[in-house]
Amino acid sequence: MTMLTRQPFWFLRHGQTDWNRSGKCQGRCDVPLSMQGEAEAHAAAPHLKHLGINAICASPLKRARHTAEIIGLALGVPVVEVPGLEEMDLGPYEGVADYSWIAAWRDDQPVAGIEPFPEVRKRVAQAANRALGTASHVLIVAHGGVFWALQHLCRSPFTPLAHCRPAHLSPIGETSWRIEMLSALEGES
Repeated sequence: MTMLTRQPFWFLRHGQTDWNRSGKCQGRCDVPLSMQGEAEAHAAAPHLKHLGINAICASPLKRARHTAEIIGLALGVPVVEVPGLEEMDLGPYEGVADYSWIAAWRDDQPVAGIEPFPEVRKRVAQAANRALGTASHVLIVAHGGVFWALQHLCRSPFTPLAHCRPAHLSPIGETSWRIEMLSALEGES
């Protein structure tokens, strides 16, 4: 099994898209941010300024790349695209509001037409390790499925991550990790 580099880092799920809002599965389809998603990225940026982030690595998909660019502009940090941080390939479920496949997929059972979870984990670990090699305080901006893979790699239970909600992943000891979500952002209830 591919392991993550034992270096703390930040993770941010991209801002909302129209497909997220309407409940459609969104994998490799290059759906852009909605106006709400752009607003979420702008709202998150001030909360990331004091964290010492000195590199931003993003999925090449528009929704993550644009979120990263908004954050990068606010922090004065350039964005580097890292292939491998893309969302999983959902094949026949792209653009469909059907999530019946998730439980089986997370249990490593094959689901016809969907990129297998073990392959996603391997791809994400390799891409995250490349990203972590770029600096000492890295922010990875990617997707919900990428976060699921990171949680699995960190032996952490699946916990949903809201759009533009920062999460800090830090190694503990030789093999464990801690994943902490940043508390509610200003203006949220």
